[in-house]
Amino acid sequence: MDKFTKSLQLTYLFFSVVLLTIISCDKSDDTTEMVTPEPETPDLTQLPFGGNTPTNILIRNQGNGQPNLLSLWLCGLPANGAGNSDASDWTNPDGTWDYTRKPQVQGNVTWMSEFDVSLDGNGNRIITGNALPSHPTGIFPITPGSAAYQYDGNPNIISEHQVYYVLPEIPEIAEEPNCVFFGPSGISLSGSAIYHGSSTLGNDAAAHEMLDRFGGHTDGTERYHYHFPAQDLQDHIHPHSSGHSAIMGYMLDGFGIYGPYGEDGKLLSSADLDECHGHTHPVLWDGEMINLYHYHWTYDFPYNIGCFKGTPQ
Repeated sequence: MDKFTKSLQLTYLFFSVVLLTIISCDKSDDTTEMVTPEPETPDLTQLPFGGNTPTNILIRNQGNGQPNLLSLWLCGLPANGAGNSDASDWTNPDGTWDYTRKPQVQGNVTWMSEFDVSLDGNGNRIITGNALPSHPTGIFPITPGSAAYQYDGNPNIISEHQVYYVLPEIPEIAEEPNCVFFGPSGISLSGSAIYHGSSTLGNDAAAHEMLDRFGGHTDGTERYHYHFPAQDLQDHIHPHSSGHSAIMGYMLDGFGIYGPYGEDGKLLSSADLDECHGHTHPVLWDGEMINLYHYHWTYDFPYNIGCFKGTPQ
């Protein structure tokens, strides 16, 4: 073998080793696992009471003519309110309340839920059902002698109700926000109603009234409904692992309500949202990403809606 051939072979061998090293590094990089950060965990032991400044419950027919940040803007209060007014046993020294110390309505009652969401091809979203949840509930009326009964002897049962909503497929922001009335403010993808954050006594319903592990209970209309974004409810509709929360339902102006995590998986509070408890950015809407106003559930008051950004149906 002459010197030139031997030199050529050595050069080829050198560059082959370098190339294999580069490829090996690239493969190593490709197989490196991407570490997804765990979602931020809410502190449920120190929640602000609704009804205390700045988390006000504003009543339009009592002179509060406009909504406000962190607050709930109601059209009015019922004349004969009922419920629990004593939250002292789970109130902290700093004036906040502890969700983990508040009794829950126990039980595991199952229901035959009916629920459907469809688009009619004419710009409308049609929602039908029987208002019963697709998950178990606590026992209602609340069981006498139970921990929850000591504070709230809710005597009401859960009954079927006809659900029939015709909402805009692509809702629009109204010229002026609208106040929130009692009864359903929206419908959850579980099939049951979403109520705003106030009880008929005009206090923070989630902090005072006895709810089950899904954040719901019933009332004098015998309609099961939610006041709080309990983890069991979120997991039942769509377990969250990262990124923006999935849609959890529709409010009665047609805008969607999503879980408590916003863009980049940030845990939202009411301070991150506008006076109606929502904001605008691209979200998944009927299978497509579009720039659209939407509401969020949050763990702090008013929890789901502060006013209607659109026109309720």
